[in-house]
Amino acid sequence: MAHHVEGSRNSCAQHGALQLFESIEGVIPVIHSTSGCGVQHYLGVTRLTGGNDPFGSPPVSSSNIAEKHVVFGGSSRLREQLKNTVKVVRGDLYAIVTGCSTEMVGDDIAAMTKEGRDQDWPVIYANTPGFSGDVHNGYHLAVKALIEQLPGIWQSIGEKQSRLVNVWGIIPNQDPFWRGNLNELGRLLEGIGLVPNLLIGSGQGIASWKQLPEAAINLVVSPWGELPARMLEELYSTPSIQLQGLPVGSEAGILLRSLTEQLGLDPLRTELFINREEALLNHQFARLADSYYRAGFQREFALVGESSQVVGISEFLGKYFGLLPRSLVITDNPPDILREALISRLSAIVPGYDTEVIFSEDRSEITDVVRKGGAQLILASSLELDVAVESGVPFLAVSFPLADRIVLDRGYAGYRGATALLEDIGSALLAFSNGRYAC
Repeated sequence: MAHHVEGSRNSCAQHGALQLFESIEGVIPVIHSTSGCGVQHYLGVTRLTGGNDPFGSPPVSSSNIAEKHVVFGGSSRLREQLKNTVKVVRGDLYAIVTGCSTEMVGDDIAAMTKEGRDQDWPVIYANTPGFSGDVHNGYHLAVKALIEQLPGIWQSIGEKQSRLVNVWGIIPNQDPFWRGNLNELGRLLEGIGLVPNLLIGSGQGIASWKQLPEAAINLVVSPWGELPARMLEELYSTPSIQLQGLPVGSEAGILLRSLTEQLGLDPLRTELFINREEALLNHQFARLADSYYRAGFQREFALVGESSQVVGISEFLGKYFGLLPRSLVITDNPPDILREALISRLSAIVPGYDTEVIFSEDRSEITDVVRKGGAQLILASSLELDVAVESGVPFLAVSFPLADRIVLDRGYAGYRGATALLEDIGSALLAFSNGRYAC
């Protein structure tokens, strides 16, 4: 019997591609579809990612095809829109993404892209109809387009750089804290003498993507970074180090030691950096001690979010901070081959404790799991605020969709992210004790 998914938070492939292209400075997305695709991306994604201002993003062009183009084909409309976009908006790269209607009609996007290239326009394309998958698949399609098509525009490939690290697997906006998380990962890598190639976010443009073949290693922080890492290994023999989740708190030290060993870095420098960061984090723990007991930090929690968030946050809270992971809900539909490993890892956070781990993007099912779990603290998306109110427990919004928080440069990765997470949880607990819900 078919199951109707209520309130899915994983959008469509086109939106995943748009999110990636919009996060690279100098890239101008061109939507070849109906006007509704761009509108839905704005209403259903951009406005639900922690208050990110669309006017701070690059302009997005759209062919806005009409019924006649669906009947007779819209290639001519795309040709016209691409020409006008290049004329009006200056960009380093123009990225065409498609929608369901133009894919069903069978418009030859590759041919339109070639026409643009023949006129010396830097253009790539990604076939991204919604029916081809969700936002994570769209991220893959966009990354694949960049890796495969950029060399056809810029031929030069530099020599390997022994300290350059490509960072993969953080999907812009799908992780509302993506900017802060990437910045902290970059800071950690720089702390042991590496050069982070973050690829997306402030200051990351096409020059960063042209450097992909030069990296010494790929750092993969979620299941969604495995495809690009595998492609680069096949094309340029670049090895990878793969994590199942964001390194939060002391988990960052484990990552840095692993990179140091694999890349032959100076272990003394790495240990000095880790010791300094650990000492600062322990100092923050000590400062929090009074509030920890007064506000009742040590309680069972439910966590709803993408796999990398769930692994990173729950391990930090369970292993290092004394909270108990009651219900863990992974919403990003990781491949079946990874699910057993995730269940095994998450179930072992607190030995002997009965942690429930499920995979679901269905709002109704997630609400039932959280309600029945009886957790005393809920860390989830804005969709789960209602069940927190119903259950009478504190709530903190940490995952997409995020409708009630402003997130500019905040993140939960690394040592600084661990401190930010403790601040946010503590604020939520204190607000609740004063009769309010913190989001």
